[in-house]
Amino acid sequence: MKKITTLSGLVLASLINAQLQYCTPAFQYGADSNMISNVTFSTINNTSSVQSGNAQIYENFTAISTDLQPGSSYPISVKGPSSTFPSDVVVYIDFNQNGNFDDAGESFSIGRLEAANPANAFTISNTITIPANAANGSTRMRVLKNTNVQAYSNPSAANSISSACDTGLRAGQAEDYTVNIIGNSANFPAPYCGTENITSLTVSEISTVEFAGTVKNSVLDGNSDVLENFTATVFNVNRGNTYPITVTGGTHGQATVSAYAYIDLNHNNQFDADEIFNLGYLDNSNPVPGQQSGVTTGNITIPAGAKLGNTRFRLVKAYESNSWMGTLENLPCPSGWFIGQVEDYTVAIQPENLSTSEVFKNSSTNVQLYPNPTSNSFTIKMKEPLEKYEIYNMSGQKMLEGNSMEVSVDRFAPGTYLIKIKTENQKVTTEKIIKK
Repeated sequence: MKKITTLSGLVLASLINAQLQYCTPAFQYGADSNMISNVTFSTINNTSSVQSGNAQIYENFTAISTDLQPGSSYPISVKGPSSTFPSDVVVYIDFNQNGNFDDAGESFSIGRLEAANPANAFTISNTITIPANAANGSTRMRVLKNTNVQAYSNPSAANSISSACDTGLRAGQAEDYTVNIIGNSANFPAPYCGTENITSLTVSEISTVEFAGTVKNSVLDGNSDVLENFTATVFNVNRGNTYPITVTGGTHGQATVSAYAYIDLNHNNQFDADEIFNLGYLDNSNPVPGQQSGVTTGNITIPAGAKLGNTRFRLVKAYESNSWMGTLENLPCPSGWFIGQVEDYTVAIQPENLSTSEVFKNSSTNVQLYPNPTSNSFTIKMKEPLEKYEIYNMSGQKMLEGNSMEVSVDRFAPGTYLIKIKTENQKVTTEKIIKK
């Protein structure tokens, strides 16, 4: 048991997920002759179509990603035509992974493209610095381009883009990508709460966590930190499923040492009241000499509405009491006198249909997809009537759904996707489709 009477606050870094429902901007006149034709940023170098008549105002390139280091600066260049009026370009990155681009430091004005036709499109360049406190993990980057009528006669006109979700844009295009923030452990556990509100503590360690098919062992020697960073350990779970969890750790002979799991299911960087899982009190069924190591087993059900992607899992083992010491309880953000330990992990939440067992178990619908691989579209061939299909990328993001036997994937980036097919008699199968 490690006794500490003062504790400095720990500042933090989060993971994400990346599977959030981001908004889409709106343009009055579409993207024709005002599209983005190339984005180059770190290892991303993506050229997209400038064919008029087919240009979409929004293009999803989230299958294209690059790794970024917090505190580092990266050059970025954006190319694109701007038919009559100059175009403003702004880049947004959801650094705290909360599902929007509205927070301070998440927008970057890249510059203004001069008017030009697609064959003579200009390129503008700038630099983006990744904040030192950017949360670890995958997150969304948006490149937004919009024509600026005022800039035609006034080079000093204000930027025409007010937000990543601007619905009053004139003409242009938005492209979304994925960026992976890596190597930021210095600011753990931010943006989640740490131990800053603890006034004194006794560290009583967790030694083993078994959850979702993964076992994590940690030392039980009395010298551990009160908050340990195990976010590199990822528990893979599926929405709607229930998973047993077993926690082993020191009790020091006490009967009211509880274990609680806290999972940020909505990815809002805090642990809400409906994100708490009471795992019970540890007994002394697995004693360790001199430590009185105890065990408890509970269950965690991942709600059907949980946001997809990586998020924070916090396990708290704490001594609970009402005595001369005051009220000691198990909280996601320990405060006052704390007796126990906190371990942070990562949970990767996947759709119901993307579990390994489901992907490979059900072939009773005798589905055929052809051509596969495909460049533009494919046909679903099956004996039973189709109710609907859903297509997901390999990160678990739903890309498309419908109920026709002919499926167009012309707008998809090249890669592997999963298609979930449901028949009218409720049979379900999942197959792979490859977009060339």
